[in-house]
Amino acid sequence: MTFDQPPKGRFNLRRKKGIFCLEIGEWFDSLKEVCTVEPILKLLKNSELKVPYIHRDISTESEFCYYIKKWSQSKHKDYPILYLAFHGTSGSICIFNNDGKRLDYDIDNIFDKLKDKCKNRVIHIGSCSVLDIHGNKIRNYLKDSKATAISGYKNDINWINSTVLDLYYLSQLQGNSFTKSGLNAVKKRVLSNASKFCKEMNFCIKIK
Repeated sequence: MTFDQPPKGRFNLRRKKGIFCLEIGEWFDSLKEVCTVEPILKLLKNSELKVPYIHRDISTESEFCYYIKKWSQSKHKDYPILYLAFHGTSGSICIFNNDGKRLDYDIDNIFDKLKDKCKNRVIHIGSCSVLDIHGNKIRNYLKDSKATAISGYKNDINWINSTVLDLYYLSQLQGNSFTKSGLNAVKKRVLSNASKFCKEMNFCIKIK
């Protein structure tokens, strides 16, 4: 597996593509166990790529809805990458309701909130099996939200392997414009250079 740098070019030198990350606050039942994807965001920020990021821990549905709305506002246009890090099942991410009970939150609800608000933005769902749904649904999400791309996993994923792949993918997004041709170039690099992990976890990227 080769970790190449994104191609140098006028676009990525002029403007960094910030990452807006929402992450489940409790990956495990025990509060004593701490796990987070934030170190990979710090690595991207402190690397030569200098990628800015916003990271928020999320526990409840109301918190999730609040920050999804925040991300979609024009004042956060410099953070065009939405990175969702949660447990997941087919078509749903796992959060908690306001009573503290686990809630399988259908991604239909996410894209209802993002309707017409994601032009020139990319949504990456770093969760088990969430994109194990019919391709037509993903295409409808792209159409309705106006997002340029939606990515994630169709299989259950290993924490370490998926985090490594997320890091590589997020770095490669810095190297091309968020156009169809630009993102197809990113897709080609990721599927080629990280082929083992992509196949293992059934990494999926759909482009508008």
